[in-house]
Amino acid sequence: MEPLRIGARASLMSLVQTAPILARLSPTPTVLRPFYDAGGDREKDRAPLDADGVFSEEIENALLSGEIDVAVHCLKDAPTHDTASLTMAAYLPRDDIRDCLVTHEAGLSLATLPKGAVIATSSLRRAAALRIHRPDIEIAPMRGPVSERLRSLDETNSDVDGLIVATCSMERLGLTHRIAERISPEVICPPLGAAIIALQTREDDMETRKKIFRLHDTTTETEAEAERTILRQMGGFCNAPLAGYCTTNRSDRATTYAVRARAFTKDGGTAIDVRLTGENATQTAMAVCRQLTGHGAQNLGTASSR
Repeated sequence: MEPLRIGARASLMSLVQTAPILARLSPTPTVLRPFYDAGGDREKDRAPLDADGVFSEEIENALLSGEIDVAVHCLKDAPTHDTASLTMAAYLPRDDIRDCLVTHEAGLSLATLPKGAVIATSSLRRAAALRIHRPDIEIAPMRGPVSERLRSLDETNSDVDGLIVATCSMERLGLTHRIAERISPEVICPPLGAAIIALQTREDDMETRKKIFRLHDTTTETEAEAERTILRQMGGFCNAPLAGYCTTNRSDRATTYAVRARAFTKDGGTAIDVRLTGENATQTAMAVCRQLTGHGAQNLGTASSR
């Protein structure tokens, strides 16, 4: 039997989250191919975060050319629109969608950071939320793999007092003990597609799709499609000033979906926050988009003028 060729970005974070996928596919033989030159990961000439697909182009090209059979993506970093001939064939169960604070000095929280503390992030979403919640702290740009940012924070002469990173990243790296605070979505709204690992295949490769489908989680799929609907309708991507999430609520009588989307100016000074609940996740997401548009989200500069 030919091994299933799995492609993933070569960062420590990507490889750590891909290893359990290989184990869960057993006894199907697999081989992992790491990709070192994603535009968003390069140490030199690193692609700016102001466009869609900067983390995925290299690996998608390998999938299209037949060099690999499956591409592993963090959904929030994947292209908003499916690439022609490719499909997201499986979604793994979702992890914690919250961001978290990691500090140089132990025992601090967002509330107790001293005035003038320096928090590092290159995320427009995180920076805007911090400017609202703690306008007295400074924000410094810092990007790169989580492991690289943590090393910078831990240096004796570090210029920053803390980082905002994804909680799921710290959990996957086995570093939950470093988390100073798991931040409420009411303080920093998560990115659409947060904490979801998606497996992408060629659309016509039914054999591979069957092999990986046992890893698929239908609840995550429903939430992911609702969130990607918002991204597509509002013209968002991984570092656009647009955030939100869909949650599944089950009871004895019905299953409903709570969908939230938040559009904001890059300085965080103005925001439009819409929350709706319905029995169909995608339809509820569409209703959220209509309300965002009706309230003038396009005028905030957060979305395309569709």
